[in-house]
Amino acid sequence: MTSDAPFLDLVERLYGGLTHTPPWEDFLRALADATGATFATLIIGRGRRIDAHVTPGVDPGRVQAYRQLSQTDPFVGLPEGRVVSFRDFVQHVPARFRDFMDLSRTGQILGVDLQREPDIYVRLRVTRDHSRPDFADGETALIERLIPHLRIALDLHARLTTTQAESQLFGSAMADLAVATLILDREGRILRRNAMAERMMKEDGTLYERGGKIEFTTQGATALIARLLATPPAPGEECQIELAGAQGPPLHARAKAVPSSAYGDGAWLALFLADGAPPPGPSADMLRDRFQLTRAEAALALLLAQGRALTDAAKALDIAYNTARSHLRAIFAKTGTHRQVELVTLLRSAGTTAII
Repeated sequence: MTSDAPFLDLVERLYGGLTHTPPWEDFLRALADATGATFATLIIGRGRRIDAHVTPGVDPGRVQAYRQLSQTDPFVGLPEGRVVSFRDFVQHVPARFRDFMDLSRTGQILGVDLQREPDIYVRLRVTRDHSRPDFADGETALIERLIPHLRIALDLHARLTTTQAESQLFGSAMADLAVATLILDREGRILRRNAMAERMMKEDGTLYERGGKIEFTTQGATALIARLLATPPAPGEECQIELAGAQGPPLHARAKAVPSSAYGDGAWLALFLADGAPPPGPSADMLRDRFQLTRAEAALALLLAQGRALTDAAKALDIAYNTARSHLRAIFAKTGTHRQVELVTLLRSAGTTAII
């Protein structure tokens, strides 16, 4: 590279895109252009699991095909922080993966692997069509210069997304008067808890911690949480549940999926728990009066406030899903909200707020 302009542009796109949704695509497009690549790819995961696979401009079917074949990818486990070419690293390509490469017309690949704490891997790959010449020293040098910036950007993005997710979750818990909050990973390990959750685990007897994981004294509660961990609510939605107690009344709880951060500490599911009766919710008439909703819109809003997913609410109201979406857009406009999680928080707080 005779000028630093391409490199500085890449660095600017890398850091500037951290707050974009999605965050990595603009940088990867620019990297592909700067290296004369067909595609640039960022893969992030833990163990054998892929949490994020970002390849701007590629057919989504090809990404899905790679996910299915990822365990046979021979171009993994590269020396940490070093740019390596596919031809120099791979001696044997499994037949199934060779077929995938032929179909994808992927012949030239440069890659770098980064290891992030605690057990997260990051793979950056740039690929060329096999009809084009090999990557030269200039492309390798450019990627090598980017590695320190990529490490910083990954860590910054992890902190940003974790902070944003926690702010949304704890803000919602406060609005709904939830008294205890637990954030779990996919396996049920407790990543964070507030003081009320700590006290509930010591005094209630319904739930406790064993080996870092959340445990329950009743089989029903254990099975219910296992199902939620396997299939959490859709992003922006939640479900209300009751966890049978060991002796006294059940715990009333709400579960929400933690917004995906692509790379973070593994937060997966948030539980908000309260003793006694659940907080009162709004009525359809109150929602109509407060927000000037139609009867149909108020009926849908009430179900959403109770934790129903939009698809389930549509079925319960015996209306088409597209009709429910149309009602939801009208409800957003009348309530001044833009996302379903904001709407649900507003509706629930409205149910406990006196209107003067």
